[in-house]
Amino acid sequence: MTTILGSIFWLIITLGVLVTFHELGHFWVARLFKVKVLRFCVGFGKPIWSRFDQQGTEIAVAPIPLGGYVKLLDVRDCDVSADEIQYTYNHKPYWQKMLIMFAGPAFNFILAFFLYWLMFVVGKNEIQPTLGEPTKIMQQAGFLEKDQLKKIDGETIRTWSDVSLNLITAGIDRRDIVVEVETDSGTITNRTLSLSALPAEVPEEKMIEYIGLEAYRVPMAAKMTALDEGLPAAKAGLQEGDEIVQINDEKIADWYDLVEVVSQITQGPIEVSFIRNQVRKTTTIPTLMTDPDDSKRKILGVRPESPKDSDRNYYNNLFFSLSYGPIDSIGQSFMQIGKITSKSLEMMWKLVTGKASIKNLSGPITIAQVANDSASRGFSWYLSFLALVSLSLGIINLMPIPMLDGGQMMFLTIEKIKGSPLSEQFEVKAQLIGMFMLISLMSLAFYNDILRSVS
Repeated sequence: MTTILGSIFWLIITLGVLVTFHELGHFWVARLFKVKVLRFCVGFGKPIWSRFDQQGTEIAVAPIPLGGYVKLLDVRDCDVSADEIQYTYNHKPYWQKMLIMFAGPAFNFILAFFLYWLMFVVGKNEIQPTLGEPTKIMQQAGFLEKDQLKKIDGETIRTWSDVSLNLITAGIDRRDIVVEVETDSGTITNRTLSLSALPAEVPEEKMIEYIGLEAYRVPMAAKMTALDEGLPAAKAGLQEGDEIVQINDEKIADWYDLVEVVSQITQGPIEVSFIRNQVRKTTTIPTLMTDPDDSKRKILGVRPESPKDSDRNYYNNLFFSLSYGPIDSIGQSFMQIGKITSKSLEMMWKLVTGKASIKNLSGPITIAQVANDSASRGFSWYLSFLALVSLSLGIINLMPIPMLDGGQMMFLTIEKIKGSPLSEQFEVKAQLIGMFMLISLMSLAFYNDILRSVS
């Protein structure tokens, strides 16, 4: 329940900030060109709060936090007196109307720049992208444990997010790439990753698994230390020093495998194979115990041996703060926006052309979950997430779809070329088409969210 409430809270905060800033762009530029603003509203639906400013603009908040709007004075919407004609939107020249429409997405880009700048100044805790034991395609390409990824396809890699972004976009194209690594001995070398070997049926969400990418983790065998006599493992006869090698039909390579397999078990009985004094034995655990602190989590009742100090120290040294000074952060922010924008446009094009699956579309539920998760990881992580969504909102709104800012800019351009306003009938039909497209996309995004939540 706490997670759900937290997700709802951070969804409202996230969309509230982004929508307010987006509409503020339209509002500020409209005022700059002396267009009368009738209403500035954050949210959809009947306003639950409103007041009028000194210039007669209604500032309102509506209950559905999935968007907002700025209503401008326009002769097509209402009767306008002769004295107010000069303050109408449609009375303004083409370039001013274009800037008013462009200002919303532009403000999202400006906000993203500021958020990334602040993130770099504050510093974001990250971990060096260092490999665990590679498998599958990465193993075949000669990658080794403790290889630290430096460049992928010529692009500098700083974090695991960079790794995922570059591998998935190249993987969708099934394109072989060159990866620069620094080996455990400190040698810089290039390895060719044959993504063309990925089976055609592998979906994007399974791509990293099929590539065989494993992040470095402190080696921990599934070997038991002191056991609590009141918990299932001890009751079934497991003892200190036993090493679990299989649970039901799942082989256990290390402690991480053990945790993952146990987390997926919903009911007993459970057959556990283990090594004791170099002899393999098997026992049956009737059922797992429910965690008193988390009703969804099951407990086997085992604890691992402490890892070696050298392994723990190596892992701790991989952590670093991704931070720069205030001046250097300006350039880093521009670079980050350029990279994310480029990858976003590339991914959108892959969706349009059918190369990427529509399952990648996410909606408010996923945004809420990721917002809550990023906020729980710290201020800088939330800044990074907020900047990413702000960029996405700006990019999407520039698409030439009726109902979006890009669609309005397209209409204005057609009018300019045509030399006369578009017919009301054409605009109504176009708006209906745009509304249908947006509702379809939102419905698909909701559907994907629900599938992710129940899977």
